[in-house]
Amino acid sequence: MTILSISLTSIVLAESFAEENNLSQEQERQNAIEQQTSLFSNNPIFGKKIAMEGYDRLISQVDPGIGHENHQLAVIIPISDKEYTGTLYYSASEPVQLVSLRGPLEPGEEKGKFIWTTDGNTNYEITLINEYSSSGEWNFVGNALAVHTFKNTPFVIDYKVDYEEVSESLTLPLNSLNDVNIMTEFNFDSGTVKIDSFDVFKQVSGFGKVQPVVNLQGIVGIDKSILYRAADAEFNVGTGPFGLDHKFSEFGMSVYLEQGDMPIRKITYRECDITNYSIDTLYDNDYSYNRASVFVIVDNFEITCAGMQPYHYDYQKYIDEYGVDAVMKMKNMKMSPKTHNDYGID
Repeated sequence: MTILSISLTSIVLAESFAEENNLSQEQERQNAIEQQTSLFSNNPIFGKKIAMEGYDRLISQVDPGIGHENHQLAVIIPISDKEYTGTLYYSASEPVQLVSLRGPLEPGEEKGKFIWTTDGNTNYEITLINEYSSSGEWNFVGNALAVHTFKNTPFVIDYKVDYEEVSESLTLPLNSLNDVNIMTEFNFDSGTVKIDSFDVFKQVSGFGKVQPVVNLQGIVGIDKSILYRAADAEFNVGTGPFGLDHKFSEFGMSVYLEQGDMPIRKITYRECDITNYSIDTLYDNDYSYNRASVFVIVDNFEITCAGMQPYHYDYQKYIDEYGVDAVMKMKNMKMSPKTHNDYGID
């Protein structure tokens, strides 16, 4: 994929139009250029935003993604086959959305994800965070980092970013006895985030058609930054039925149990809120302050939802292959236990 470059191509093209002798047309063209670039340049004729000392500056251009043709994008870390993690500090000329891309995705992996692509063939999972702010900081993970608006006029952003490549050595081995991995997916208004670093999944209630409550525990890490913001929002406005609505309230959640590349189990939850959050330190019985052993700092999230739906992969595969009618007929079949004779065993 061609690396995105930041330029004022649209302005250069506008200025390359055929010269008119008519002063009013020329003035009209200049007024349009000035209006388009107002507040988006260091040039005092076109903009007023003062550059921040120690920050780099970018001017956005048209987003090349399919379906984003009327949006603006400023690419800070171009797409790479390497995954990065770090912190972005930014100050823009208008409120912006924060973007990270993960990929490219394997064929079929894009199903159910929010996708960004320039050709319809090479797909990236996009995380789009809307902080409703023109300045701030963001802890990110991804193969690319950018800033975005849904408007078609350019913006300017001053930024600095501290980041490093995600090393494979940072990936912890699976701790379950049969190598079952826990993958969680959170669907907020601002985008969808997947987290695979939870080691404990416990469903406290919900199977008896009562309100589902789920406990998740995992090592403190930058990949959970959006959950930290959600927990902070719940803390500030209150939780439960008497709390105020906010951009992280009533989110959707899915928990996947996978053994290698094989999906085992999936449970989806709707209208969820973080109803409790705590940080704990875990250590073994041999731990002492002389560093003879190690400890780990973990997050504990209690999540309460309005409802849940279990998902059976083999059953769904049967539906996809044979149709709903065949499944309904299967439900009406009289089932009887098999005996040794049925299998040809004496």
